[in-house]
Amino acid sequence: MAAVHPLRSPAARTGGRCVHVSGQAVHLFRFSSSLGLAYEYFCDVPTVFKLLPDALNVHTYADNRHRLIVGASDGHGHTMASVFDLLAIHEPGQAIRIVPDDTGPPIEMPGLIFSGSLSAEAIFSPQDDGTHVEYTVDIAMDVPIPHMLNMMPLHILQNLGERGMEYKMSQMISGFTRSITDDFHTWLKSAA
Repeated sequence: MAAVHPLRSPAARTGGRCVHVSGQAVHLFRFSSSLGLAYEYFCDVPTVFKLLPDALNVHTYADNRHRLIVGASDGHGHTMASVFDLLAIHEPGQAIRIVPDDTGPPIEMPGLIFSGSLSAEAIFSPQDDGTHVEYTVDIAMDVPIPHMLNMMPLHILQNLGERGMEYKMSQMISGFTRSITDDFHTWLKSAA
């Protein structure tokens, strides 16, 4: 098991008070293109993940290993973000699986930063009208409770966190779907 960098441990920075949130989003993309082209597009994992709403940054730190930072910045250097280190596993023409990776470099960012777990899967299937891609994203994280909320009961914060995550997952998949569809068609034109 890899050592946990001090910034990766929300409990170390908040006295152990965290709210656990998780969610799943599933979408079926229908592209009127060949399976090969759809697969090639999704192989560019950083570009695909940059299309997620609230993605602050995506960069590659090793072969098929990427860091996704999702969160918000107030424009004055204050950030609250979750960091996801990811390993992409390619099954050419069939699937791309994204699993958590515990070999990422130390997190060096200002603000309330915490690590999360993200898994994703794109399953490709040829159809009469082109290619279908079933895309599933699972996210889980322990969100540290900011000091200003320390006096609130944990069950209320947990309830708020769960409702917030439900809203964010809905917002994420609808924004992601629009962005992927638009970006794929733009990419297809430039690839021709």
